[in-house]
Amino acid sequence: MSGIYRLCLLCMVPLLWGCAGGSDLPYAQSGTTQTTAERFGTSPPTAEVVPERTPQWVASLKTPTLEVTLERSGRVAVLVPFSDRSDTTRGAVRVWRSADAAQIVLRGGVLIGTRGLGNDINSTLAQTMIAAVTSPAPISGPHVLYTVTSENGIRPIHMMCSSRSVEDEVIDIVGRQIESRLVKVTCRSGAEIKEYDFWVDAHGSTVWQSRQWAGPELGYVRTRLLKE
Repeated sequence: MSGIYRLCLLCMVPLLWGCAGGSDLPYAQSGTTQTTAERFGTSPPTAEVVPERTPQWVASLKTPTLEVTLERSGRVAVLVPFSDRSDTTRGAVRVWRSADAAQIVLRGGVLIGTRGLGNDINSTLAQTMIAAVTSPAPISGPHVLYTVTSENGIRPIHMMCSSRSVEDEVIDIVGRQIESRLVKVTCRSGAEIKEYDFWVDAHGSTVWQSRQWAGPELGYVRTRLLKE
């Protein structure tokens, strides 16, 4: 990949994340909530670093909290809000950060970027996926991931996706029973098929739980919203 082409793709990142202007605003309590966050490091965390997920522990949380699991490596961490963005495009952007500054970027609960995890998602074209999460009707269209390669280039992964609402389901998140609608999105890239799962509330406004593909190196990422 030429240096010019790589630079052009990197310059697209603010557009792909924001899509319609707007500005990133630091989360109001990001400084104080960082003590809640856990590290995404490769060393197994100690019991003191990763508290047991209990209803009492969740009740003690003062700000929104997201649990993230990287299926391939088994790494798990709790992340807290770092910054927010609102613009004219559907779905507000929130950057979640771990204690060691790794980041998961979600737009309306849809994964659109990662930082500090290795072979990250640099950016996405995710409007089809966002529409699928928020609409009770089937949605079809493209979904594109721009992932970082081991040579620090940018690799676009083009997929065609279609969604369906499977069933209403009560999910348990650390003892809390949440009524949700399971939305499945099937994406095809050549001969490969990737499945995305979203457990959303009845209005399609909150993704409580998800399983999303983050590229060939990172694999699947699971999220649980422990506290809104």
